[in-house]
Amino acid sequence: MQKMADSPVVTPNSSRDKSSRFYVVSWINRLLKTDFKDVQEMGSGACQCQMMNCTFPGSVDLAKVKFDAQSKEDFKHNFSLLQDAFNQKGVTKTIPVDGLIEGDFKTCYEFMKWFKLFYTENTKNKEYNPVKAPNSSNINPIATSSQSGSSDNETNGTAKATKSAPYTEKWKEDYDWADWSLLGEQHTYCSVCHTNLATYRRGIVELQRHTETNKHKKRAKLFQSSQRKSQVTKPFPCSDAAVRFIYNRWYTGSAKGKHVSRHFARCKLGLKYPKDLVSVSKDTPYCVYIYEGLAAGNDDTVTAVLLGFFHSKSSVHRIRFLDALQSVDGAGAETATAVVKALKRFELSTDNLAVCYSGDGEASEQICSHLRELNPNIIALGGLYTIADAAYHAGVKELPSQIQELMVDLYAHYSSCSVKNDNLKALFGSDITKNSKPFYLSISCLRFYQLITKMLEIWSDLILYFSSCPEGDEKAKLLCSQLKGPKVKATFMSLEQALKPLEKFQTQIQESFWANMPLILEEASMLLSTYTSCFLQHNAATRYLKEHDAQILKNKKFHLLGQDLSLGGKAVEDFLKTEEAAEVLPQLQEELLLFYIAVTGCIAEELPLSDTVLKNISRLLNPESSLKVTKIAVEELGSKLGVCSSPEEVRQLEKEFSEYHLAEEERSKKGVNGDTLENHWTRVLEGTEPTSVFRKLILTLLSFPCPPLDPQHILSQALDSNDAASFSESDTFTESEHEIVSDSVLTNGSKKDLQVYAAGLNGFDLKPCVVRLIKMNDRDGMSMMNGSLSHEGSWRGGHSWESSLRQKPQARKVFQAGVGTWSKPIGLIKGRKSGQESIDEELEGTSPSSRTTPSRGQPGTYQDGKGFLIGELVWGKLSGMSMWPGLVMPWKSKHSPPGMRRVEWFGDGMFSEVSTERLKPFSFFTLCFSKNSFASLPVYKDAIYQICELAAERCGKSFAKAQGDKERELKMMVDWASEGFLPTGPRGFAPPEDSSPNQDPNDSPSSDYQPPPKRRYIFKNRPGAPNISYSRKSLKEKVTEKGKTIENFCLSCASTEIDVQHPLFEGGLCLRCKENFTETLYRYDEDGYQSYCTVCCAGLEVILCGNASCCRCFCKDCLDILVAEGTFDKLKDVDPWSCFMCEPSQCDGHLKLRPDWSVKVQDLFTNNSAMEFEPHRVYPSIPADQRKPLKVLSLFDGIATGYLVLKDLGFKIERYIASEICDDSIVVGMIKHEGKIEYVNDVRTITRKHLAEWGPFDLLIGGSPCNDLSMVNPLRKGLFEGTGRLFFEFYRILTLLKPKEEDNRPFFWLFENVVLMSAHDKTDICRFLECNPVLVDAVKVSPAHRARYFWGNIPGMSRPLATSLDDKVTLQDCLEVGRMAKFDKVRTITTKSNSIRQGKMGPLPVSMNGKEDYLWCTEMEQIFGFPKHYTDVNNMSRMQRQKVLGRSWSVPVIRHLFAPLKDYFECENEQ
Repeated sequence: MQKMADSPVVTPNSSRDKSSRFYVVSWINRLLKTDFKDVQEMGSGACQCQMMNCTFPGSVDLAKVKFDAQSKEDFKHNFSLLQDAFNQKGVTKTIPVDGLIEGDFKTCYEFMKWFKLFYTENTKNKEYNPVKAPNSSNINPIATSSQSGSSDNETNGTAKATKSAPYTEKWKEDYDWADWSLLGEQHTYCSVCHTNLATYRRGIVELQRHTETNKHKKRAKLFQSSQRKSQVTKPFPCSDAAVRFIYNRWYTGSAKGKHVSRHFARCKLGLKYPKDLVSVSKDTPYCVYIYEGLAAGNDDTVTAVLLGFFHSKSSVHRIRFLDALQSVDGAGAETATAVVKALKRFELSTDNLAVCYSGDGEASEQICSHLRELNPNIIALGGLYTIADAAYHAGVKELPSQIQELMVDLYAHYSSCSVKNDNLKALFGSDITKNSKPFYLSISCLRFYQLITKMLEIWSDLILYFSSCPEGDEKAKLLCSQLKGPKVKATFMSLEQALKPLEKFQTQIQESFWANMPLILEEASMLLSTYTSCFLQHNAATRYLKEHDAQILKNKKFHLLGQDLSLGGKAVEDFLKTEEAAEVLPQLQEELLLFYIAVTGCIAEELPLSDTVLKNISRLLNPESSLKVTKIAVEELGSKLGVCSSPEEVRQLEKEFSEYHLAEEERSKKGVNGDTLENHWTRVLEGTEPTSVFRKLILTLLSFPCPPLDPQHILSQALDSNDAASFSESDTFTESEHEIVSDSVLTNGSKKDLQVYAAGLNGFDLKPCVVRLIKMNDRDGMSMMNGSLSHEGSWRGGHSWESSLRQKPQARKVFQAGVGTWSKPIGLIKGRKSGQESIDEELEGTSPSSRTTPSRGQPGTYQDGKGFLIGELVWGKLSGMSMWPGLVMPWKSKHSPPGMRRVEWFGDGMFSEVSTERLKPFSFFTLCFSKNSFASLPVYKDAIYQICELAAERCGKSFAKAQGDKERELKMMVDWASEGFLPTGPRGFAPPEDSSPNQDPNDSPSSDYQPPPKRRYIFKNRPGAPNISYSRKSLKEKVTEKGKTIENFCLSCASTEIDVQHPLFEGGLCLRCKENFTETLYRYDEDGYQSYCTVCCAGLEVILCGNASCCRCFCKDCLDILVAEGTFDKLKDVDPWSCFMCEPSQCDGHLKLRPDWSVKVQDLFTNNSAMEFEPHRVYPSIPADQRKPLKVLSLFDGIATGYLVLKDLGFKIERYIASEICDDSIVVGMIKHEGKIEYVNDVRTITRKHLAEWGPFDLLIGGSPCNDLSMVNPLRKGLFEGTGRLFFEFYRILTLLKPKEEDNRPFFWLFENVVLMSAHDKTDICRFLECNPVLVDAVKVSPAHRARYFWGNIPGMSRPLATSLDDKVTLQDCLEVGRMAKFDKVRTITTKSNSIRQGKMGPLPVSMNGKEDYLWCTEMEQIFGFPKHYTDVNNMSRMQRQKVLGRSWSVPVIRHLFAPLKDYFECENEQ
């Protein structure tokens, strides 16, 4: 952009420019490649300096411009540079600096409109790119108090005054760097960056923005690192045992040494440790957790001490690590004393020591006793959660010796037999091991109950088994005779019923989480009353509940007699009425009495509080029942828990509870309820004073420990949640390393400054060094020097050879999807070398001598500093699933997006691209492992087995004791992982040090890999496959029943509860299968085929259609059940096989294709939302002489498909306004339609005022982005998050544009989106738009599949889609001369390059000169229905053109939908 030397500078008059402020913003964004939303965001002066430099290159030194300016000082600095440039060029325009900085709307708008004219008048060459100018940078918009796009914020052209937010000390609670500024309360001083922030407009929002700036992050990291290193000389507050424990249990790096372990422990515990815990103990009641015998290394055990409390500000129950003490065998008193000393050493306030949980340790009673010396009111809750086990043990010991010996003998027989009987194996499994105690006393109550229940189920099978044992086996004969005895069976039947309350309580504990604590306390309070009612008279039971007198239990005159005694329900009573069991009743009653007495006495002894107190605590904590608690009950709680120590405090508690009661009653009357436990009490506590007695009572109750309470889970909560990400081995402080020097010393300081700085380094010398500047993407990573990686970068950047076995798969017709890349099927490769060398050669395709050391920039590696490097074992969160185990793999292309990882999932072998925020290290096993998924999903179980197997291999861990029993081995693996992967810990399964990031050969230009031929059948094994609960095998017999046909049954699960007809085949679909069918029918795998069976949308083993243009598959179950037994095996030998959709004549048996299936599919997808709506308003046709031109508003316009179709149909268009943010799409629309389209920017900036100025509109069209709606995207966020929420912008504008009832002006609208969305999202869209969609697949009028939903009120939308003479319906019709189509139809073309292939590794669709070829851009344009070269503008690359086409609509489909509008609007020459 060169200006003539004699060309005068033109200073324009902006009054003649009528551009709207919206157009000015759009124009500036296009010029500067920025993303401003309003002119008020341009008050930093940076964009004006950039525009001045565009107009007169070199007039502004861009190196001096502060592009990220966010303070007044920086703004004024930029405007001073602009004023200097004006003076240099003789520009007399006055810069209204104050108005621009203050964000005055009129000032900003008028000045930027003038600057636009100034640029236009003085610029001769407009091809200059300002973003590429030397020293240029991205311009950050300044923070504004509101969106200027809202007309409500404008009054006479001036924005409303914003509410001020002066500095407050409360900000320091969340931002400890936020201090008072010398500039006054309108600013906040950042003590890390030494910067004054203008916070008077946005307050805490501005502080949050500042924390996310690169400048603050960098300096905060340096500050924290220097803080850590400066603390090295201070004594470390926790013990050496704690340091060893934390280091050995959580450290995964390779560095060693005492300084490393201390530094790591400090990072784990946090910089505020232990001051934060001391502060908590002074203000908040807390619980002390003590866990004995935790492994801290080889032959080293410790006792861990933790604190638990409710943090009201964050509404969470927190657990923090305090210290670890060296364990002493058999010295309970010493352990208890050490715990007390630890609390005293940290100077914790014992006044708030409310609860103690000491687990199952030997010294638990002594620990609680010693802690009561610190606070006599402490409550010991350890026994509450083991009460079920203790009670059942006490009761079983009172059973007759015959019963106890029977259980022991059964287990002894099972353990000693070489050949395991299936019934005994089902009974005992592999989780019971030999112990000094009888086995039934070494298992939990829940497991014992399951054993009794299972034993009763297989009772007759056990008798049959033992009667068939060899005659010489006397033990078996004895067991058989015992099992045949009626008394024995009656005892077990009664025992099953008697244990049910304990089983229910323990199940509640195991499935519980912290918010369910009131339910646990309520269940515990009911145990005593439940068991006393079984054998005590009512008055005696009531008396015992009050007094807990053991003599009441033993006194026979209080016992129930005869039939009143609970024997276990009707089943037991019916059994005792039989002839063989009639005589055992008296003896059974006597034995049950002893059992009930023992269980009841044990429960009363183990309960830490009375049942009444527990019940009141439960009711008070539960927001739904807290109003039912009386004042007397609350006063009793205050006294029992030691909260009230004087009558004055009791009265204060009564008063405060009354106030709470009244406030909650008011909320209840207003209908304001439904709070969760955490949110309810957080809200209540916010309004209380720190000295409130009621506050202390509630915080005491909220500090109660709640299951799961196993050490691994609690320790994970206490330490894994802490941010230790900043720890790195390069950060570890040693005497030979330098201290961090502040920026001012390094950049601006003199030699004297360095000497002064060095004098304060505690005696450490600054060594002379050579500074080498290396461009690095990973700030936290290790640099690569001389071709080798330093520190752990040499191995953490790569992955082991076993993670690359997919790189050269052998061509196979059958494969099992789900074989993880971690496995090593080396034995399958015949005729190859053995050993690591041959494997490397096979995978790399090179000899060992020709391989080079990997570099940091090698494709596939991750260099964004966010961890999770190649080869690491991880947990990942996918929508709708539990945390799933996976392996981090190399990225497919050269550069990966920051914060993204490519993960292969164990179990099913599928890949996903996942954000690092959704990943956790595999060491978080106890937090991420899902017991429910493990018990119910076989694929999840396989995944756990596979990842544990790989982790064990890396750790050198063996499970030889399993002796080949996979179930037993899996149990041992899970136990090993739950206990912390000892003895190596998590660092043992880190990626091998000699691994390197091998490039995926699919991306390598030198790869000789050829895509496999089209498979004939395949296994599809994935966690998303639905579970079929009905037996389909009985379908044949059910259909032959009188009055029954195949239409009466669900083809997918054989259920008779039919909701709709199956759209493709004769038969039905139940409600559940219908939802699954609609979500998966149009879902395709990367091979181009349907993800699931065409009939049932499930199935694991499927056969694929051999027709090149067909993508359907049929599962083994459907073929063998619906057609004939053995059909699947027969069809495997047919090559090629055409499916039942391609050749309906081969349908046989119960599988009959509907002749009108295409119409049925349309009907299903039109009405599958299960919602009925009022019909749309019907507009009568307009006479030809009264029709007017169209005014159209197109949202998410893309490449102007709507405008193109309307012009092709001959409509006169008065105005076409398009909202689009993609520059490439805008250029296509501007060039191809000669500037007749008026473009506006982001749809979110369109207001009611804009619509009033531009309208009224006759047609509203749009299709919001589908990224977060499509089920193909595993990271989709749904309709209410991410880009999914942009639908509501369409809905908002539609609501504003709809005419009123009395307005007869025709108004039409159309909304489009992807078919493959979840049923919930589709239903929500229907609910808002108040109509059901129609499904239109472009494959009927074009060569490509493109199924889409369309909602709207255009007449005739549901009419059949018909082709016209101009439509190109086969691929060959769209190809250039000399090119041959290999398929008639192609799969859906998306923005991804591999969508051109017919399957991920499938063939390309075109053949030219005997070779496969991609579709040319002109051919893709014709497939979509566009004219040739429609997207050939602005030198766009092939990939850019495919992207804009992939986001567009199919022209024939839109022509089909728009055609009825010709009866309403004027056309050219009245076509």
